[in-house]
Amino acid sequence: MKKTALLAALILGLTACRGPASTGAGATPSDLAFGTAFSALPNIGASLSATQLFDGNTERTWSLELELTQQPFDDEDLADDGNPHAGTWTQLQLGVKRLSDPAARRHFTQRYGLAWMRARGEPNIVQLPGDYEAVYAGFGFETDITPRLSVGPELSLMGALREKGSGIDFIPQFNWHLIWRF
Repeated sequence: MKKTALLAALILGLTACRGPASTGAGATPSDLAFGTAFSALPNIGASLSATQLFDGNTERTWSLELELTQQPFDDEDLADDGNPHAGTWTQLQLGVKRLSDPAARRHFTQRYGLAWMRARGEPNIVQLPGDYEAVYAGFGFETDITPRLSVGPELSLMGALREKGSGIDFIPQFNWHLIWRF
């Protein structure tokens, strides 16, 4: 119940502080974007995301971002290294995305927020199956291919705590995003 209340407060707080989003040079960024990404670590899979702009100027924009990641493939599917096959990894993230220099073709990105993960089978990196809560920070860049389409890599690090656990696991993750703005 506390997790749901915390996520609701974050969403309402970010929505309440939404202001006009002008990026200068006559350009106005799209308020809504959808994306997909190739996702690697701890397993291999893909993600879907939705992003809602809530603040911006000529130097940066801030957006609320919701991302669902499903990683059903393990490195054992590609090469046998003698380790047990890991189960599916499911992840839900809610956070903010900061985009620098929105009028330029290439943008530096930062992502921060909260995540929930479920590790099944014999998981990689975290070692124990179960549910995990985490905070994350991600850094990368995106390049505008067209006025509506952007692509780019991101490297994230999550500090995760397993439910009923006491130790923090640090989980890296690599994503290659494809983002469509409306």
